[in-house]
Amino acid sequence: MESQQVTLLQRKRAVPHTLVLEHVSPATRLLEKRRQMFEVQEALEQQKMEFNRKEEVFKRREEGLKKKDLELQESLIRFSKFLQENDAKRMHALKKAQDERKTREEKEREVEQLGVAMEELTAHRQQVQQLLHRNIRYQHYLESVLEGADEFHEIGDLILRQATLAATNQDLKEQRNHFGEAAEQTRSELQAYTKTKTDEIVNLNNTISRLKKQLEAYEAESYAQETKKDYSLQVASQKTLEYGQVCMSTDNLFQRCRQRSKVAHGNVTNPLLQLEAIGNFVSDLGAIKELAQKNNVKSSMQSMSRLDKLSVAGDK
Repeated sequence: MESQQVTLLQRKRAVPHTLVLEHVSPATRLLEKRRQMFEVQEALEQQKMEFNRKEEVFKRREEGLKKKDLELQESLIRFSKFLQENDAKRMHALKKAQDERKTREEKEREVEQLGVAMEELTAHRQQVQQLLHRNIRYQHYLESVLEGADEFHEIGDLILRQATLAATNQDLKEQRNHFGEAAEQTRSELQAYTKTKTDEIVNLNNTISRLKKQLEAYEAESYAQETKKDYSLQVASQKTLEYGQVCMSTDNLFQRCRQRSKVAHGNVTNPLLQLEAIGNFVSDLGAIKELAQKNNVKSSMQSMSRLDKLSVAGDK
């Protein structure tokens, strides 16, 4: 606002001076312009000072805002730490409560299991007592046996002998089962081997039959190929003979053309080159013949034209 007022004031001052300066000397005008420039410079300095003052105020405000922002951030950090600590305490308390609940449940399950185990042990104890009550008569029997046996002095020796005999009997049963299984397996293997070898013999007989048929087919094919080879040799001999005759005829014609032609030909032995030379010779003869015929026709026409002229002159 102050800068705008200064600018309006300068404009108000400049208008009358401009009207007055039109009627003064150039030096006065120069001085007036310098004065106006000085006033403008002062106004600019004042605006600059005002801008610096406002900038300083803004900087102080900005620093105050930054300081408040930092304080607010620190407060937020402290509050966040406080919330985190509360959450950690709450989670720790919850975890502790869960652990205690799990421990209590485990202890309750252990108590239940121990109660069940105790019931099972009690039932087992009763069963053992019943078994002992039933088997006590066997002990009396064994004691009576010991009284009449000289080789056994204690019930343990008698029980050990019975256990040995039972183990031996069990071993003999297992050996019998093992040998029976081995014999059965050997019998099965023999049957499988016999069947396999029988199948192999049948397959080999079939293979022999197939190979015999293939041999007969190969012999027939060999005979056909031999016949074909003989025919091919005959054809090749015939073509060789024809080729020799063609070569001899070509060489004979080449020698005749060479004798009659004025073109010097070397001693060529390649039939293709000889045929080329013969073709050139024949082409030259044909061209010479056509040229001679043309010359004869031309001379005939000239003679006829002279005769026509003479007949016309005689008529005159």
